[in-house]
Amino acid sequence: MKKLIAVSLTIAGMVLMAGFFTPAHAQAPANDLKPTFISPTPGLYVNGWPPFTVSYPKEWMEQPGPGPTTVFRAGVPRPDLRPDFYLPSTNIGVFLSPLPLEEWARIMMPVALQLGTDIKVLSDKPSQLKDSSPAREAELEFIIRNTGIKLNDFVLMTKKESIWVVIHLTDDKKIGEDLKRIAYSLTFPQRREEPVKVPPDVRAFLDMWCADVVSHDVTTMMAHFSDRFLWSGAGKAWIEQVYRNDPTAPIHWGTISCEPTVTVFESRGDKAYLDGFFLEKAKGGANARKMPMLFQQIVNEHGEWKWFGDQK
Repeated sequence: MKKLIAVSLTIAGMVLMAGFFTPAHAQAPANDLKPTFISPTPGLYVNGWPPFTVSYPKEWMEQPGPGPTTVFRAGVPRPDLRPDFYLPSTNIGVFLSPLPLEEWARIMMPVALQLGTDIKVLSDKPSQLKDSSPAREAELEFIIRNTGIKLNDFVLMTKKESIWVVIHLTDDKKIGEDLKRIAYSLTFPQRREEPVKVPPDVRAFLDMWCADVVSHDVTTMMAHFSDRFLWSGAGKAWIEQVYRNDPTAPIHWGTISCEPTVTVFESRGDKAYLDGFFLEKAKGGANARKMPMLFQQIVNEHGEWKWFGDQK
């Protein structure tokens, strides 16, 4: 699992990260590539679910510890900035939201107002991807609070059903049309999202997780997490506090049904990578919705599978 705990967390890691792309070299067909988490391909980010790819310069360095909804970060370290601040850089986010693309500011601006000053929206307009999928692009200018660093942020947003895919390009220089075009390297492979087979004990683990999600029992749910669990640097205790205290967390959405679908699976000894979605229906909801899996890895501890997180 990897990308979504709550809408409140969705905005937490997205606004002040982004990137600067250059044209990528020829890559293998996207359908033949494994997700970046399993097998990195320099210059190309490959997402598990929803399946998509984004090109970036091969010489860029991946940044550790992406945020709760940030699936990938990369850029160029700057000796004149703090170690975790890369410029130019890219941030790729995936999250669930029912909002239409034109209401992007409702998601992103609250955090921008906390982290930056003198925020200006330089442009905001509808667009489309190479495959004609509807998209929206925006460009912002702001000063990072307490640093005086002025940044430019170009954002490309699109949706697949209720799932948002957002690409930021950030630099302290003006982002020209040549850089903006790189965001449009975003490609959704033309393939069906068919489920893959998983071992019976892994399927039993996912079914048990779904049953406990429907029960809304946090204590029972947390028993499915390894004590060694880490996700974007956060441990098991942090996840539990989110589940218990954040009213926007999925556990508080009144889920009445949950069905797992695995679209990517690879066993790695006592660990396994899996990706896909949970088809969940909330009380009073007209339709079930696809919830992205969150934590990317499971680990077998004493014969029992548990969530392990995104640690390598």
